[in-house]
Amino acid sequence: MLHYMIGGTIVTLISSNLVNSLVSSTVELLGTSASFIRHGTESNKKIQKIRNQIEEMDIKIKLELVKTLLETLPKNDVNTIIENGLIDLISKIKSVVEWIDFEIDKHSLKWFSSYRSIYIDEKLDQLQHYIKILDSRIHLLLNTSRNLTSNLTSKID
Repeated sequence: MLHYMIGGTIVTLISSNLVNSLVSSTVELLGTSASFIRHGTESNKKIQKIRNQIEEMDIKIKLELVKTLLETLPKNDVNTIIENGLIDLISKIKSVVEWIDFEIDKHSLKWFSSYRSIYIDEKLDQLQHYIKILDSRIHLLLNTSRNLTSNLTSKID
């Protein structure tokens, strides 16, 4: 009889520990899932951060500005050199932006994409480098057009 009581006590202790472990792990899983639904994953946050960085670069407005400036400038050797450099740089920028968009779209189609990391930091750094070059070339183009305008007005006077 004593064996039955000891055995029953041991079984009760073991089963209560199992139930306790099961309940605590289920509660933890529910908490993690609720946090995931509420806050999103690190991968989703990184993708949103990348999209924000690209938006902050203000690429569309800069490209429209370059297009307008190039249309208004007279054709000469200096402007042709600047124009060719800008066209080459703009094609590189468009290529990198398209690659980043493609990789983000491709990443979102992968299984468990929200748990996977996306590796586009190198291309994002390259894009930021190209944008700095674009900014300096826009500045150069504005200075050239300003100098050309001031030279023309001084000749008229």
